[in-house]
This record gives sequence, C-alpha cells and structure tokens, in this order.
Amino acid sequence: MAYCVLVERTIPVPRAKVFATLMDFGGIDKLLPDMIESIRLEGNGIGALRHIKIKDLPGTVVERLEASYDGHVFSYSIVAENPLPFDHYHANVTVEDAENGGSYVAYGSNWVPRGTTVDEVKGMLNGLYNAIIDAIAKRG
Repeated sequence: MAYCVLVERTIPVPRAKVFATLMDFGGIDKLLPDMIESIRLEGNGIGALRHIKIKDLPGTVVERLEASYDGHVFSYSIVAENPLPFDHYHANVTVEDAENGGSYVAYGSNWVPRGTTVDEVKGMLNGLYNAIIDAIAKRG
C-alpha cells in the first residue's frame, strides 16, 4: 500500500506492548504531553472518538478508531473539520515482531493538504510519527 507519509522503525519493545499502547486510544496525551492540551474519549473500541485539543491551535481534532486487527494493525481517521493543514486523513499502523524481541513499526497515512504544501505536511507528520514511536520506545 502506498502512503503519503510512511515512518518505519524497529524499537526494543515487544509487539504486544506497542499494540496495547496504541489501543489506549484515549491515552495519546501520555505519549505527547508537550503537544496535547486535553483529550476526551467518547466510547471505546472500534468507533471510539477522541477529541484532542492541541496546544497553540484553535479548535479540536476528532479522531475515530477505525480498525484493530490481531494485535498487528491499528487504524484511525480524522472525522470532522480540524485546525490541521490537511483533510481526508487516515492513518494505519502495522506492528510486527522483530528478530531481537522488539517490534517493527510502520506508521503511514494518506491525506490531502489544505492551505500548505505536500512537503510541509510530510515534514510535520514525519515528526509526529517519530515522536509517538520514540515515546512508546521510552515507555518500554
């Protein structure tokens, strides 16, 4: 599958733990405390909505958990108007066992830029995905 942005990393954290962290859908603020002002979770499991207030941005980003499969695939979309410079956002995260007991993480997304360039959005999301993966690795 081709993505607009794809970050692929191997980290020294077991796949089950990486996946459990991703599935804590309302806990993204634990991974990105310097970026997220507040979060409110509505529902649980597939279809759950997280309402994220990002520091220094007006409005809220509403994301819906779209899929979770077999401890390997995690997927979510932005489902409402948002203050970010893109529309039609959908992300997939695939987690596989790595040879060293860690995990291979592939975090990709598709979207359409709004009011900015593709390269600017790519840079922003590359930084975000690496920050999330780094935070998961640090939590161990």
